[in-house]
Amino acid sequence: MHKVFDVELSSENGSTELALPATPYALADALGKLWLEDGEAPRWEILRINTANGIAPYLDHENGSLLELNALCQQLALLDEGQLAIVEGLAAMGYEKGLRPIPMPQLIDLAYSTDCCHLVEGVVTDAQLGRFCAENGFVPEADSLPDAAFELLDFERIGRQFREAEGGAFTRGGYVQRRDELKQVYRTLDLSPGNPDYITLAETASGDRVKLPFPVNEPMGTEPVRCVDCAAPVLIGIAGGMERMDLLARRLSGLEEAGDLPKYKALLEAVHCDDALLALSLADGLDQYTFSPNLLEPVDVAMECLKTMLPDDEVKLLAPYVDLPRYGQAVLEQTDGQLTSYGLIQRVDGEPILNMAQKPTAGEMEMV
Repeated sequence: MHKVFDVELSSENGSTELALPATPYALADALGKLWLEDGEAPRWEILRINTANGIAPYLDHENGSLLELNALCQQLALLDEGQLAIVEGLAAMGYEKGLRPIPMPQLIDLAYSTDCCHLVEGVVTDAQLGRFCAENGFVPEADSLPDAAFELLDFERIGRQFREAEGGAFTRGGYVQRRDELKQVYRTLDLSPGNPDYITLAETASGDRVKLPFPVNEPMGTEPVRCVDCAAPVLIGIAGGMERMDLLARRLSGLEEAGDLPKYKALLEAVHCDDALLALSLADGLDQYTFSPNLLEPVDVAMECLKTMLPDDEVKLLAPYVDLPRYGQAVLEQTDGQLTSYGLIQRVDGEPILNMAQKPTAGEMEMV
């Protein structure tokens, strides 16, 4: 599924970026990085528009929730260019009626109502609409006119009259005319957040989807699969045989139960893991790393070091006179620690974090 918008999410305690539509685990992972206070809702801003350019101007940034925006993008991602033009046209109709911006629930309904409208492709002005109507029998008086007289018609006026009577709208893709009542889909959607009933969702080459871990004692295929959602979103997109991917899902399940999943996700991000074999090896050697989820920036590292060396009152006195970002960066370079969006990850032995040049090959499942 292609991405519609890239957004920046922010809260009082953090920020992160997310591509929409987001999978359930990717969405939950992004929200976790915001450290939301009780009752706090994440704020969002569009960073990049990958598709649906004509719909972005109608988004309700003030009142639309992230979950609503993701639900809208899930439907928009399924539409072709013509259908996106219809949604844009329907939004323009609402905008002209005073809905500025379009409420997110209504935009979602519009995205599901493309079959309730007709699109005249390439018709983007009143003059073009008027000519189309006259040439296609919608203006009976013009049917018997000779060609010379036909060309003297005021096509712009004809088109404007049709558009105003129908309540239609022009888009970059053409003229949109509503034919039927719009669908009411929003009220049937379940937008409550929650973890899905799988650890990894894998997809075969034929497009079939398999939930992993696979049920015990049931026959499992051996064909290669690709991860499309995962409790560790860094692994989305990696591929491997069904058995290996199932084993990885079981490792993830165990890490989640033990409370070590954030540490594992930090390690995956630090090494830019894009390989199932390496992901398994890292999971098996997780005890060789320390994890500090409260250290997210060089300034955090610097303050932590000062606190280990000085009493709190002296730290408060000294901190304003220290270049904390540079000091924190120097500490990171000295200790070979790496900051990730989950926190600071370091090896217990002080050696550098595994890099991709050191990743194990087939048959090498040694501890790292």
